[in-house]
Amino acid sequence: MNNNKNLNICGVIAEYNPLHNGHVYHFNNINADIKILVMSSSFTMRGDLSIFDKFTKTRQALDLGFDLVVELPFALAVERADIFASNSVKLLNMLQANNIIVGSEENNIELYKKYYDDFNINNINRNELSFKVASLNELPFKSNDLLGFFYYKAIKDNNYNIDLKTIKRIGNDYLDKDTNNDLYASATAIRNNLDLIDKYCPSFVSDDKDKILDENKIFKYIKYQILNMDINDLKNIFMVDEGIENRLKDVYKFNNYEDFLDYLISKRYTKSRIKRMLSYVLFNIKKDEINKIYENDIDFVRILGYSNKGKEYINSIKKDLNIYTNIKNGINDILDIEIKISKILDNIYDINLFKNEQSKPIEKRL
Repeated sequence: MNNNKNLNICGVIAEYNPLHNGHVYHFNNINADIKILVMSSSFTMRGDLSIFDKFTKTRQALDLGFDLVVELPFALAVERADIFASNSVKLLNMLQANNIIVGSEENNIELYKKYYDDFNINNINRNELSFKVASLNELPFKSNDLLGFFYYKAIKDNNYNIDLKTIKRIGNDYLDKDTNNDLYASATAIRNNLDLIDKYCPSFVSDDKDKILDENKIFKYIKYQILNMDINDLKNIFMVDEGIENRLKDVYKFNNYEDFLDYLISKRYTKSRIKRMLSYVLFNIKKDEINKIYENDIDFVRILGYSNKGKEYINSIKKDLNIYTNIKNGINDILDIEIKISKILDNIYDINLFKNEQSKPIEKRL
């Protein structure tokens, strides 16, 4: 493992909410010496609480066959698609990945190249519509290819020595709720009916059904936070912008999370943007905290788990990296947020995330 220049180091970026048969197909079509997963933590890019916590997902990813599982922490993951993509690709570049393989609806990398030169993200930022809707107005992509384009953009913008490759997505689209296919269903369909886990997920995922986290449980804590803050407190929370703090105060009228989300949705505020914002409200994460984080580039890698081969690989490059495994308060502002989130989730769900934060990476012996 001393000459890594000759190794095929493949990166995958995923959320595994949950890990299903389509992901298994994707993984089985990757041919690489080292397979690295960059995975969002217990919350996803769209602001959803993942149905499995990040340590359970790490074990599942190692069972799938990844050599290294790296965390994309909450503060870097619960963001717009372009920011999520940029942070993920940055981590894979730090880990010396030489290619990234993404699932794709069109399976045509030339489309990314075609739109790269003409796409101006500043036009999106000034648009009155939501970022996603405005992006889709300029980029004719479905969910996977929209992310794929932003991965491609991150590589090109930063001159990373990484090849982006696509694998044709099979089965249903990401948001498709149809379950007529015998082998494949979307993550959305599975989350909407968790009984489908047995049919559409590998056994090492369905065996964890007793670890499923019910997202509806967090609503009363979100409600408490909003009612306990005054308007100025709310305005200081990251992503609470443009007067929406006044509508947030109407939370007292609602006893159901979905009803409250529907109340807040508008042309500018998609459901995903609302859920991201409410997750920042839940954990009382302020604008100045996130702004401080983004004043500097990511300068560390957090290892959640590895195989023997992955451990050997990380040892071979650790002199070039700032690596964190078990963590505690005061190491890094990003990881301080991660610890706070784990402590709060422990109290809501009676689990042991904080203990796992302080433990060594999960090791899969092969």
